[in-house]
Parts: sequence; C-alpha cells; structure tokens
Amino acid sequence: MAAQFNIGDIVWAKLSSFPPWPSKIVRPKKDVKKPKGKKPVYFVFFYGTEDHAWVKAENLKPFEEYKDQMIKSNKGKRFHQAVEAVEKVLRKGGGAKRGRPPKHSAASKSGAYRDTDDIDHEEVVPSSKPVQKTYSREPLLGKTVSPSTSIGLKRPPESLGAEASIILKRPREDNESDLYNFDESEHETESDIVTSKDDITPTCLKIGFLGLGIMGSGMVRNLIKTGHSVMVWNRTPMKCRDFVQAGASIGGTVTEVVAACDITFGCVSDPNAVRDLVFGTSGVLQSIRPGKAYVEMSTIDVETVQDVAESIESRGGRFLEAPVIGTRKPAEDGMLVIVAGGDRSLFDDCESCFLAMGKKAFYLGEVGSGTRMKLVANMVLGSVMAGYAEGMSLAERAGLDLQTVLDVFKEGPLNCAAVRSKGDAILHSRFEPSFPLKHQQKDMRLALALGDELKQSLPVAAAANEMFKRAISLGNGDNDMSSVYRATAL
Repeated sequence: MAAQFNIGDIVWAKLSSFPPWPSKIVRPKKDVKKPKGKKPVYFVFFYGTEDHAWVKAENLKPFEEYKDQMIKSNKGKRFHQAVEAVEKVLRKGGGAKRGRPPKHSAASKSGAYRDTDDIDHEEVVPSSKPVQKTYSREPLLGKTVSPSTSIGLKRPPESLGAEASIILKRPREDNESDLYNFDESEHETESDIVTSKDDITPTCLKIGFLGLGIMGSGMVRNLIKTGHSVMVWNRTPMKCRDFVQAGASIGGTVTEVVAACDITFGCVSDPNAVRDLVFGTSGVLQSIRPGKAYVEMSTIDVETVQDVAESIESRGGRFLEAPVIGTRKPAEDGMLVIVAGGDRSLFDDCESCFLAMGKKAFYLGEVGSGTRMKLVANMVLGSVMAGYAEGMSLAERAGLDLQTVLDVFKEGPLNCAAVRSKGDAILHSRFEPSFPLKHQQKDMRLALALGDELKQSLPVAAAANEMFKRAISLGNGDNDMSSVYRATAL
C-alpha cells in the first residue's frame, strides 16, 4: 500500500506514470478543486518551479529514502537546484523527511483527501518568486493540475514506448517509461504558448539550417525571431535572401554551414534528398568531427535515418532525428510537434530551438523511434484525409450542399483544424500547398513499408495510399494534400 503523508512532508512526487520531482505536501488554496476519484490524493508544491498539483498517494515516495536513487538518474541543473532547495529546507527544519506507513485513520487527518473529505482551505506557502508564463523544462508551467495531467521527464528511454519532451527534466525510475507530454487541453492554450515565446532564451550555440522549403522556412523564421544565431543554406540560393535580411548569415555550401555551426538542422523532401545532403559532395558528413552535431528533421524511412546516424557518430559527431508533425501554418506559427530520437544530450542542447519551432517536443529514445512515430502520425492523417474526401464526394453526389455539410461537421465531434481548413479548401477548390500531396503519399508509402517490415496489416492505409497515387496521376502532386478529393469526385 502507498505510504501515508502529512502536511509538510518532503517527498518525490509524480503525476500518473511520470517520474518524480522534489516536492512538499501542502494544503490547497481555497479556489483549488480536488479531482474526482476514490483514491486519496495529496496537494504538492514542486521545488524549483514554484508550482503545485494534485498527486495520487501511490505516486509519492519519501524523499530521504529514495534520494540517492533519484539523484543518480538525473544530471539536470534545474533538478539539482530543486534538490538543493529541499536540502536547505530540511537543514532549517522546514519539512519532514519521510512518510508514515499506511494507517486506517481518516485521510483528512493527514495530508490526503478523498471525495468524502472536506478540504481545509489553508493558504499554501507562497512562492519565493513570481511564476512567469514561459516555456520551461520544469513541472506544470505555473499551472495547478489534476493527477492525470502529463508533464515530462529526463532520462533517455530504452525502447520506442519510452518518450520524453523538453517541457521538464525529471528522472525516471527503473522500468518506468519516459514521456514528456505537455497537456494543453485545459491548462495551456495555443495563444498562451505563442505569447510565451517572447520569454525564450536562445542558446549561445551557432545554429545552421539546411533546406528552406515550406517547413524549413517557417522554422528558420522562428529561430531568427527568438534571437538565435542562424546560418542558412538552400539548394536555390535566392530563397536565402529574405532570411539574410531578417538577420541570418548564409553559407555557400552545406559543408561550410556545418563547419561554421555547432548544431546543424536539415529539413528536405525525402530519403534521396537526405542522402544527397549528408553523403553528397560538399555534404554534411564532410565537416562532421567531435564537437559537431546534426539534427535531421526530414520525414524519411528508418533505414535512411539509421545510416545517417551511424555515419555522423562514426566521425565523432552527435546525431538526433527530429521530424515534425504539422504543416505550413504550424511551422510559421512555431506550433509544430517535434518527435525526436537519438543523442539525449543533443536533444537538451536543442531546447531553445525546439521551443522556437514548436509547441511540444518529445524525446522517444533510440534513433528510429522518432521516424516511426512520424510515419504513424502521417499515416493516420492521410487515412483520415482520404476518408474525409470520400465523405465530401458522397455528400455532393447525394445532393447535399457542401457548405452545410461543413457547418454540420464543425458543430459535432468532427470539428478540428483539419476538417475546417481542408473542408474549406475542397469547398472552394483552393489547393495551394500547405502540405503537398506528393509528400503525403510518400509518407503513406514509407508507413506501409514499415508495416510490411513488421508484418502489420494496414488495409485502410493501403486503400488511402491508392487514392493519393490516383490524385498524383491526375496532376495534383504539387497541390495541397486535400486535393486527394479530386481522386474521388469523378
């Protein structure tokens, strides 16, 4: 059974399946609602971040008893600052070191609360500094949340199922999965995240960026806006002009960029383009040596990303895959989702860059895990888009007004950004590329190949892929992926 704790106890606290952080049991403020459920929960204060959360009793551990284990698994600066803050409190006698064994007394007599308990609304200990709304590696970003809220962790996982993000650096326990997941459903809105980009402190490292296409252009602009020192290269040099005017420098060759920069990002169209970029004459590999790092953000196959990783690491460089989930608008707004795998230290060094480019960044473990995640995500996206296109075509054939169809969709469970934007594109036959259809089909093909490799049947995705192939044969490859509708409206 879980240990029982009292107000003032110093503990390691985690939410749901996520790793611990140095914390203290406190009483909730008057306006803080207790989460529903029969299991006892405690309201905790996170040291080093000045944040609070409800945490289930089973997800708390005595501080002193587990201290050595936790410290060994986390080398993060903020984590150790939090530990030092706890030690300072303990030296001054400001907290109990360990929890008590389970008792049968009412939870309200300890620090735990159940649905039947009345909360004693005593004010919590005030923060020593104001909470700023900003991207942070630490717990909760100034929010008070329920035990189910995802927040994040520190150590690299051992398998694809172990994930992490840059939201927070906290250690995991043995056999515990790593997931950095910033829950925006209730506690952080899109506008909150955009506003907080003003608080990003750019890395002092020199950043290179190769590829200024639809996605790369948006990412580079956000790097520049947030104060990063950026050198760019593009196969068509004319595309570099606007970025130079915005404050970037330009490299004459890929090799020159990598030689001049500490971390170089690459974002190009497909596996062949990646191999040319890395292994070609005057390519990335020519300038890789100890101290250099390369981050591949293109959507490619697992074999290619592993080949690139092995080559980079064989020359003493660090490698990270970091493909992105999102299209033109999220890239321009810095709202991409980044799924990374590879060198964990490089993931950490990319923190400010990822914060500039995206709203979330997940660390998924070994090289290949990020690529697999991206292919799964785009396979689902393509399958949904194909079904959506078929539905719109059926509605039109049935004599329904498509604007009314969209209005109905927007009022029901289908309401989402994809339905709104792609539906409008279909309705008005405006297929300017936000995400080119040929690239979506490429991702479907790569996902199906992954399914073949793993002997996983994917009949829905396979059928959707055929629709995209037909759309390409009709001349829609360079149009937006929503033009798959033209493959159904015949």
